[in-house]
Amino acid sequence: MKSLPWSLGLAGGALLVGAVGLGIWAGMPANPLTTLGLLVLSAGALTKLIYLVLIGLAIWIAALGVACLTKGRADDPSLLSTLSLLPPGLGLAATLFSALSIARAMQATHTTELIVIAPSLAEALAPLAVGLLLGALAATLRARFPTQASR
Repeated sequence: MKSLPWSLGLAGGALLVGAVGLGIWAGMPANPLTTLGLLVLSAGALTKLIYLVLIGLAIWIAALGVACLTKGRADDPSLLSTLSLLPPGLGLAATLFSALSIARAMQATHTTELIVIAPSLAEALAPLAVGLLLGALAATLRARFPTQASR
């Protein structure tokens, strides 16, 4: 379980850098934060809904982190285990839905040029990256703080 935070964090960071880099390569602004903002704002309705759920989960994970810091232990390790897998799952669902939309658009327009579909690919990868990073945060809390039963 100690390698899960590292695995999720590195995968999430690499995907986020890849998504922003792909967006910049496709002609979006060269500022990474601006590009990330554009990727979030230009996302579809379902992806935006998943971003809102991820924001709620991030607040919940942060509250649990503060509780772990003040108490020195994790009260409910199963909740932290669930929260380490739920955000990556939601991000994967958004990515797969966006990839399906991209495939349908490519089939309808008969285009296969990467420069044309790169912004959509970057937009599809961003929620998965955010979900993996949130999962890494929850997994870190789970691995770092002992449970009440183990004390």
